[in-house]
Amino acid sequence: MSTAEATTREQQARAALAEGVRLFEAEDALGSHACFAQAYRRMPGDPRVLSWYGLTLVLVERNSNLGVALCDQALRLAGPEPELVLNQARAQLALGLRERAVRALRTGLAAHAGDLSLLAAAEALGRRARPVLPFLGRANPLNRALGRLRHRWSRAASAGPVTPATLGRLPDSQRGRRDG
Repeated sequence: MSTAEATTREQQARAALAEGVRLFEAEDALGSHACFAQAYRRMPGDPRVLSWYGLTLVLVERNSNLGVALCDQALRLAGPEPELVLNQARAQLALGLRERAVRALRTGLAAHAGDLSLLAAAEALGRRARPVLPFLGRANPLNRALGRLRHRWSRAASAGPVTPATLGRLPDSQRGRRDG
């Protein structure tokens, strides 16, 4: 392959990646997956491509093994970049692995404490609340029932459920002002 062909392939992959991110932010997982698959075929070693393609493999194809492996590989290649950490947390959340998603976000915040998208994601997932009745154990049926009620009421007052597509999304007033 000539240098010109390689440059063209890279440009096509970058364009497909940018379009995929745009579609993902518009909550079109299927369309973004097609773009990320195209980018992956052209640049299979790029950490951003690996991360986004892995995320949409989990969301669209429910291919959890390969999707999580690609997200992990992207982090090994590039380190704890906020975008890659956020995609790993999104993939874990899509699989119902909330604790792993929280752990991924903690790792990302340790390296990039001021990143607004990681902070927004960590806040959206919340922290484990203290037991309602601290003198009883966490596993006590009364504490569990009261905790479920408290959780239901607090979620009803919040902006809505946290999904992989909305995790890490900044409020409109802060978009474009990413720290990092």
